[in-house]
Amino acid sequence: MADQHGAAHLNENVNGLDALSQLRQRPPVSGTISSRATGSRTPYEHQLLSGTQTPRRIEKTPAPDASASGRHFHPDASLVLVGIRASGKRSLGLIAATALGWRFVTEDHFFQTTNGLSRQDYLKVYGSEQFHRQDIETSKRMLEDNKFQCVIDCGLGSLTSGLQDHLRHYSQTNPVIFVVRDMTQIKQILNLEDRAAKLLESGNSTHRRCSNYEFYNLEDGSMIELADSDTLDRASPTYSFKLRNAQADFSSFVRFIAGKHTTDPTLLSPFSLDGAIESRAFTHALYVPISDFVRGRVDFGALEYAGDVLEIYIDQYQTSTTSTLSKMVAIARRLLGVPILLSASRKLSQNMPGDRYITILSQGLRLGVQYMSVDLDVDGPQIDQLKQMKGQTRLIGTYLHSNTNGRGWKDPVFMDMYKRAVKLKLDMVRLLNVPKARHENDTATWFIEQLKEVDETRIPCISYNIGPLGRTSQMMNSILTSVSHPSMNEVRQEVENRLWPSLSSRDIVGALFESYIFDSLQFYIVGANVSGSLSPAMHNGAYKYLGLKHHYSTRNITAWADVGELAKDDKLGGLSIVQPYKVKLIPHMHALSAHAKAIGALNTLIPLRASTVEPATALSTQALSRNRAGRIVGWFGENTDFIGISNCVKRSLSPRNAIQPRTTSLVIGAGGMARAAVYAMLQIGCKHVFVFNRTIANTLALARHFNELTRSQVDPNLPTAAHEHVKVIERRTDPWPTDCAPPTIVVSCVTHELLDGNPGADFEMPQSWLESPSGGVVVEMAYMTKETPLVRQMKLFRETMQRQWVIVDGIETLIEQAISQFESMTGRKAPKRCMAEAVHASIRKNTSYLVDGEEFFA
Repeated sequence: MADQHGAAHLNENVNGLDALSQLRQRPPVSGTISSRATGSRTPYEHQLLSGTQTPRRIEKTPAPDASASGRHFHPDASLVLVGIRASGKRSLGLIAATALGWRFVTEDHFFQTTNGLSRQDYLKVYGSEQFHRQDIETSKRMLEDNKFQCVIDCGLGSLTSGLQDHLRHYSQTNPVIFVVRDMTQIKQILNLEDRAAKLLESGNSTHRRCSNYEFYNLEDGSMIELADSDTLDRASPTYSFKLRNAQADFSSFVRFIAGKHTTDPTLLSPFSLDGAIESRAFTHALYVPISDFVRGRVDFGALEYAGDVLEIYIDQYQTSTTSTLSKMVAIARRLLGVPILLSASRKLSQNMPGDRYITILSQGLRLGVQYMSVDLDVDGPQIDQLKQMKGQTRLIGTYLHSNTNGRGWKDPVFMDMYKRAVKLKLDMVRLLNVPKARHENDTATWFIEQLKEVDETRIPCISYNIGPLGRTSQMMNSILTSVSHPSMNEVRQEVENRLWPSLSSRDIVGALFESYIFDSLQFYIVGANVSGSLSPAMHNGAYKYLGLKHHYSTRNITAWADVGELAKDDKLGGLSIVQPYKVKLIPHMHALSAHAKAIGALNTLIPLRASTVEPATALSTQALSRNRAGRIVGWFGENTDFIGISNCVKRSLSPRNAIQPRTTSLVIGAGGMARAAVYAMLQIGCKHVFVFNRTIANTLALARHFNELTRSQVDPNLPTAAHEHVKVIERRTDPWPTDCAPPTIVVSCVTHELLDGNPGADFEMPQSWLESPSGGVVVEMAYMTKETPLVRQMKLFRETMQRQWVIVDGIETLIEQAISQFESMTGRKAPKRCMAEAVHASIRKNTSYLVDGEEFFA
């Protein structure tokens, strides 16, 4: 068949590892190894490291047969990390344990607990030979005794043949993750000479053979220390932590391979982008060959938001391709933040020993890519092999029709291949045709209609013509059309590649408007006073960046009737809601997302349009109709405020302040934004949420609302106090409750702008509420004031007390909630960098705002 169309530096905590290396009988290594001091740990970190937290009782299932198990693990199967020294296993292990809520078990601690002596002492007492035998047996016991709900840091014992054999067997029932890191960084950390580095690097091939997953531990730019003049800045690692990028990368990775989805399916909104990509309309896969990456032609910064998925196409194979792919996937995940689809050329296996095509796809499955393309004419046993290995990865059966007979989509081979994909129980199918004439774009549409008559179980189908003659069908294809990007098209003149996409995502979006498939719509931010809002700058900037021909502006309203007037315009696309209407508009909604319903407040209105199906029973159909005009017959209410708050909190919490049973948060205010903040705290797992507001009656009502909500989700018959996660502090003069830890998360939701002629509240934290020894994060939601009293107080406090408090300003939270709001309204992935730049450009251009005659500085 013709060539198939396919689509850190971690600052590891190595306590004990330097000493441990001296206990291993290995070839001598030249060069000096630098030791690093042990940092202080919170009690929770000691629990994680020691494994003293009490695990939940798990029903253990028999280990599946190795030939049939693949990567189908028990949902609570423990994760094991292996890798050479300084690869970052200890830091990543702590991150993974925090992300999954599991225990962290280390080889050092387990050895001492089991044998009553540390490794060093055991070696002195019993000698080298006995030590090594006991070391291997103890490591095996560690793996067997902790098979569920643990993250296990398997140390240098993984280099011994006895433990390697055990790990290979262990990988039949549990994920074993090989952590690989750039040797240049490892040499620098350990201060190794070249020969010593090569000896150490030889362990990589050993670990690759005894593992079933692989993670490239990318250099983490967030650990770079800033200049002295920036030490008080919010972004300074002095007040944040050094592994925020690695934390995001590895947390996402382990949740994916463990099947722990970050969003509860029951809470998914039909207008959210968190669901399956194949359920959305007009999604695109950005096509990037690995050869371009190898030649340094890929600027991932320029490719941000150029597609809904990144399709890495393996068009060459060298001895280094496996490690190159691992690094490319790591960089793409960090800089693009989109799912990855891996595809490969069948030519990889021509004139080479072995089947390189299957080898490279297997490596992709090791890397935990979300999607993988496999040729539909590959032998059935080979496809079955990939299916056994796929884990959480979705397999796309792909067939490219060279169309030598000129029959195009009329050729029965397309239906045969579709039915084969169904029979093989693949997740999706991709059928591509090389057109001879433009009229084959019409027959592509005909083929899709034919599929509707198929009696067999249906799977999502990607079908279009490739090349310049197929651009119309590429535009009309709804699922994962392969696209290019202007920054990469210049080099295509050097190599003829008929499979290279000729359209960018922006080209296709523009064509959808020009063809009247999409309509230009009008969006507004509405409220009591929105004249100084920064939202228009963000949304209009994003429209322009993505090629959406919409417009966003402000509109002051005084009652619900004003919304009704706006709804008379069939081209109204949606509304952003601000105070004082976030709670007031709830009764007027035709439908609410689960989040908005739970919060009891909204900030986003999406119109429901007249159709042949009632809107209340066809929200998924309404979601597919975004970017299209039509008569408005109802409203869908969403809340993205809580998403913005939770995102800011999660990425600003240091590992020392990771959410644990005693974590306490404080929300200031009792309005719609405060409701979103309380909900955000509960969603991220905080079980102790205190609320303070100057109007006690409103505060009590808010606490009662959420306590009733949490109790109904557990057991409505429980005593009232049994699940009171939300509590009230009535006065600023009240001491912090002694039965709860001081807050490590503070979210201020009191406005500092003028609203209806009334000034907002000024709030500062009482000293007795700031006793957290590890600091925390303060999120200030107000953004129209240059520096709120709370922000000013916290800057001074962290400087004088040297407490590591991260301050998140209102601009950052504004951007975060707007991203989710933009995606809900348009169904398109929001260009975060573009929106942030638009906000700051607007601030620079308009250095002040006038609100009801008073000047407020941004």
